Amino acid sequence: MKPTVYRRSLRTVEWVWLVIALLSMETIYSQWNVDRNKSYMFILFAFLGLFMFGLRRKQRKTMEARWKSNDDASKQS
Repeated sequence: MKPTVYRRSLRTVEWVWLVIALLSMETIYSQWNVDRNKSYMFILFAFLGLFMFGLRRKQRKTMEARWKSNDDASKQS
């Protein structure tokens, strides 16, 4: 896999988690007065989506820093 495709896919997965969190929040809002148990389940999904978004973002930034340092080291050699 080409590095640019890999980097783009990391960013895409990161944003997919954010979309999942936002859709879960919309479901919470629409179902709160209809089915409270369903809303509680989607609260869990929203927190999971936000947590995974933050985790994947932190991992991507760490990987990009490592790739940059490896590129800089290989250029100096």
